[in-house]
Amino acid sequence: MPKTVVDRFEQRRQTRAKLIDAALQLFSTSGYEHATVDDISQAAGYSKGAYYFHFSTKEDILLELLRMWAETRAQILAAAEGEAQTTDSLQELVAEFFSYAQEPRWPAVLLEFWSQALRNDEVRRRLDQAYGSYRAELTRAFESASRSTGRSSDGAAEAASVTLAAHDGYAVQVAVGAPAAKAMQPDQLAGLIVAPFTQRAAGEERRTAVR
Repeated sequence: MPKTVVDRFEQRRQTRAKLIDAALQLFSTSGYEHATVDDISQAAGYSKGAYYFHFSTKEDILLELLRMWAETRAQILAAAEGEAQTTDSLQELVAEFFSYAQEPRWPAVLLEFWSQALRNDEVRRRLDQAYGSYRAELTRAFESASRSTGRSSDGAAEAASVTLAAHDGYAVQVAVGAPAAKAMQPDQLAGLIVAPFTQRAAGEERRTAVR
């Protein structure tokens, strides 16, 4: 491939990446409704025409951010798929799923996803799909941790649902800068979820043995 073609391709890739990063920044600070295509273009250092070369509408870049966010969470859970989980490794997995240390702008944009899902069927569909996948992956992880200790996996699905609810609540706390988010780290929150599940499983086994 001629060098000029490669350079042009790379330039377009960089332009697209900068537009996406600008949208991530603006949506996390100004909100989706208040940020305009002009704002995104200017923040990225490009013309409005450059924006429309890569995205047809403002919604398109929101959906691209939603895809990126969903993939980052999915990759965390997929990394543990097929591996036997112990109580400790499960807690580490849940803590990593909760953490946004690598990209602290995501929690605020997650609030924008939820807000738009109330009015936008496509955003709602994609969120439902993502959360359904996360719930299935987390359920398997909790079941695996139970099997590794020879305990009952009853309640794994419920534990997965609680984990997702805790993730969302923690993300809100991080997004608004609440003191609670600073006082509790992801690994501590993960421990509060994983420990009761494994302890309950052990308790159920003891009760069964008594009978």
